[in-house]
Amino acid sequence: MKIKLKVEPNWEIWIYESYSTVPIIINGTMIFGAYNVDFKMTANIWKQLPEEYKRKIYRYNWKKVIKSMLITVTDITAYSFCFGNNIKLKNSIMMKEIYKNFDKNKWVEYFIPECDFPKAPMSIYFQYLGEVYAEVDLDELVAISDEENSYQYSIMPKLTEASNYRKERENNTGKLEQIYNEQLIIKNLVNKNIGELSKEETQKVLDNFLLIDNLKYLVEVIKKSKEFEIIISNKLRDEIEHRLRDIQIKIKTEKDEKIYQELKEILKEQLWK
Repeated sequence: MKIKLKVEPNWEIWIYESYSTVPIIINGTMIFGAYNVDFKMTANIWKQLPEEYKRKIYRYNWKKVIKSMLITVTDITAYSFCFGNNIKLKNSIMMKEIYKNFDKNKWVEYFIPECDFPKAPMSIYFQYLGEVYAEVDLDELVAISDEENSYQYSIMPKLTEASNYRKERENNTGKLEQIYNEQLIIKNLVNKNIGELSKEETQKVLDNFLLIDNLKYLVEVIKKSKEFEIIISNKLRDEIEHRLRDIQIKIKTEKDEKIYQELKEILKEQLWK
């Protein structure tokens, strides 16, 4: 016996680590299948269940992971599906549409399942004015046997571990993007004429001097910082000292040796006067 439950996405059903079919859009309604869905029994779900199954769940338990369900989202105002890269998909694929009744001030929901076909990571973003329904087999909600109970409790730590890994990966990706953007700013500053650098820009380049490959440019930055009377911290001083030792080891030409000695004298005057 099947039942269509009115649910709250990302609360009563959690499709973050699940598998999903490609969503179908029909007359403003989005439909897709989902597998191995985390399920939370709430007061909202409980009141929709037949009394017979309430008694069964009282007697046994409810399943924390539902093998399969059909998700229906009504009255959508926008959607975006994106399939990530895999061996067969050389490039990512995106399908999206925004309707006239889209409200930019209303929350946009999202699921991040694994698509079953084509097999690839998938993100589903959507906004809706209607409801979200999950059609499930009622017997699927009841964990009758000990094996089913032990299965769901054994799989939950794995799902939690996978979820934590994905969140950590996303955090790390965010950090990498932030670092990349910061380095890009320094790269753009280094490409500017040294005479065009402001005091703030000179300070930023100096703080990130390890990104400067050109030894001559590093000398000019140090000179520029002296003109602006920029105070070099003890930490930065220690880092520059360490950098000087590395530079000395790698010097191969007379020209580099001359620049190194010039840099050393400038730093000696500015840092240790």
